[in-house]
Amino acid sequence: MDAVRRGYLGLILFIAALVLMPLLIVDYHRQTEAKADDRRSAAVVDTPPDPTSPADGEALSPTASAAPTSAAPVALGATPLIVRFLGVEDGRPLKGDVQITLDTEGDVGVVNYTLSGFSTPWLALSPPYLFAPHPGGWHTAAAPNGQYTLTATPVDTRISPRSVTFLVQN
Repeated sequence: MDAVRRGYLGLILFIAALVLMPLLIVDYHRQTEAKADDRRSAAVVDTPPDPTSPADGEALSPTASAAPTSAAPVALGATPLIVRFLGVEDGRPLKGDVQITLDTEGDVGVVNYTLSGFSTPWLALSPPYLFAPHPGGWHTAAAPNGQYTLTATPVDTRISPRSVTFLVQN
């Protein structure tokens, strides 16, 4: 009898975890969006020059940091956008295992991928926004040869979707 009770308790805990997990994910996404909004509102449009960076025409001194810097900050009030697809080009053939991602400016949020000829959409929750119908990317051998259009549509309707058309040639 004690084993049966433990079994039911385990089952109840499992079901509770299944019910609570989507709520936790939605709350986490809401919190990260709020933090991104706070960072955007705290950004300074006119930043002072970096004293470690060389003046125009000067070489970088050996003591100065040569570490790469992030992209220019998004201006206050600017709408984030999808710049382009990475890993695929318009009209070019694809074959094998590919990793298709997005180059974005600002916090685009959740992106919904749709591929012509397939009814299932795929979600990408955060950068680099990997189009991943298979683990680690896309195995083009799972699709028949032909022309396809991949569309990345942000859940945020203020941001314009972006599409790319390409050929699958396995």
